[in-house]
Amino acid sequence: MEDQTWFNQETQRSLERILPLLEEDFGNRMPVKEWGGFTRRLKQHFPPLFRLLYQLYGKQYDFFYHLENILQTAAKMWMDRPADLKELDDRREGNPGWYHSERMMGGVCYVDLFTGDLEGIQQRIPYFKEIGLSYLHLMPLFLCPEGNSDGGYAVSSYRDINPKLGTIDELTNLSSELRQKWDQPCAGFYF
Repeated sequence: MEDQTWFNQETQRSLERILPLLEEDFGNRMPVKEWGGFTRRLKQHFPPLFRLLYQLYGKQYDFFYHLENILQTAAKMWMDRPADLKELDDRREGNPGWYHSERMMGGVCYVDLFTGDLEGIQQRIPYFKEIGLSYLHLMPLFLCPEGNSDGGYAVSSYRDINPKLGTIDELTNLSSELRQKWDQPCAGFYF
């Protein structure tokens, strides 16, 4: 029990040390409401994040340096996140079981086998809506190493789409259009 008490105190102390540094770097670059949303989520999710990272890397001399870098990256990504996705995050946070709804119907398809590329998927949006899909999982999309193929799951870049399928901009546009086409408030597009 003593270890748990120490760990809880260390978790709180670490958050209290890092939060002012993040606020200094990012707090004045975001609207107050957005910064408040980020810090609220950070406070909520920091204890399990800290626990997992500490279990893996806590004995490394530079643990806290990397922890701070991870949180700076998270803050930057939150700052850059499009407003419509932040709104979707808020709706889902308000309804954490949204994916349990009987209105949710998922579909999975291989882009190359179903339509050939992302443009083909975009042309099929009316079909997806007609059959009642409310979310879509596209497989595999990202750039993969050449050679022994594992079906596209040994990703070599999470920032680059397989050029045979399209571009990251096409994926971003497809994702946005899919979210706009569904009238269910928590439905969306997943890959």
